[in-house]
Amino acid sequence: MKELPLLLQQLIRKERLKQYPKGQIIFYQGDHHHEVAILSQGYVRVYDIDDQGNEKILHILKPGSILPFSFFSGEPETINWFYAALTDCDIYVLNKDKLEQALKNNPELTMLLMHWLSLEVHELLVRLSSMGKSNAKIKIMAALMFLTVHSSKLRPSGWQRVVFPVNHQLLADMTGVTRESAALIMKDLAQNGLVRNPRQTILEIKKEKFS
Repeated sequence: MKELPLLLQQLIRKERLKQYPKGQIIFYQGDHHHEVAILSQGYVRVYDIDDQGNEKILHILKPGSILPFSFFSGEPETINWFYAALTDCDIYVLNKDKLEQALKNNPELTMLLMHWLSLEVHELLVRLSSMGKSNAKIKIMAALMFLTVHSSKLRPSGWQRVVFPVNHQLLADMTGVTRESAALIMKDLAQNGLVRNPRQTILEIKKEKFS
């Protein structure tokens, strides 16, 4: 909770805390929702499932995120995608009507969430642009840059370490390439000093080499 902006901390202070272990679904595609979740700790993957049953990760949400996105439509719509815990997550849950009223009463909170949403939309558009590329390596590198900017911490060594485990399947699900292709591309990037794995699934990225 300490990671959250003060306005969000004040909003959720008396709300119900729910804990989701890694892998548990938070919202199902097609569900109607009457509650809004505020992610306090952990990371959530937003995904769809294609006709072949393959998971396609559309976005990754970090602490401070509001979910589901359909809350911002202003209409009682169904949830468009699955939301699941990528890591163990702490989530505060409140009635959507209560959040709507809080936004009406507090312009600063409204501006905070507008700013957050605009940044998320920017990240989504950048990822959408990269997904349109035919080159699998470009797709993987775009996903790595997203992880660097969105979900990493600078180490004393100068490498950016992604704060949650990353394997080849996760990268494949983020980019639409096969796991085998993701593995080959990551091996090439490692040989060229762009990425490294100090331990299994621990991913570090040399950000300046991506420019």
